[in-house]
Amino acid sequence: MFKALPKSRVPRQIALLNRISSGPAAVNLPTKVSSIALSFKFQNSNGHMGARRFWQLYLPQVQFNNPQVPISINRFWANNREEHANIPATLTITFADGSSKAIPVQHKHSDEILKEFIEAAGATPIPIEQQVIIKKSDESDKYTAAR
Repeated sequence: MFKALPKSRVPRQIALLNRISSGPAAVNLPTKVSSIALSFKFQNSNGHMGARRFWQLYLPQVQFNNPQVPISINRFWANNREEHANIPATLTITFADGSSKAIPVQHKHSDEILKEFIEAAGATPIPIEQQVIIKKSDESDKYTAAR
């Protein structure tokens, strides 16, 4: 799942924290977004792989930078072939006025889902200078968080 992580514990934890605090999904959601829901199957077939990768790679970054927005994940198990073919993969954004926008994410790559999510939610990317990144100080063995 995560490539090229350090082997020792502290640097590995720092690398994982840096992956959720910064990246392409480090965005500020407007106050009009009240919740996010992602629904997809447990099985990856029939176009649900992109939704799963979006959930693993990008939703942690969105949640880290927008802790006030609740995010729910609904995963469904298909018991037979009819259910397997009929379960949709959707990303639903609910707004403060009660309206919602459902984005069909079936048969889409996680990067494409992220672009559509940012556009539909009206999110603004956080500049790299303002993203929290933990770095090791050159002079000592201490780690500091930098913006």
